Amino acid sequence: MTNIKVNVRWMDGYYESFDCTEVRFGLDLLWMMLNDNKNRHIPLRNVRWFSVTPVSCEII
Repeated sequence: MTNIKVNVRWMDGYYESFDCTEVRFGLDLLWMMLNDNKNRHIPLRNVRWFSVTPVSCEII
């Protein structure tokens, strides 16, 4: 099982970090399957930036 770290900086400056097993993102939605088997949907219009570690091209 791959451990993926996602960091999110919200438009209001709040910083949040997530430990995930799966991450998908598109033009307007960030979807994450968290390590506790819950999922999280984040509309990207509310996000200043986010980062995924390891980068998405390294996840197999």
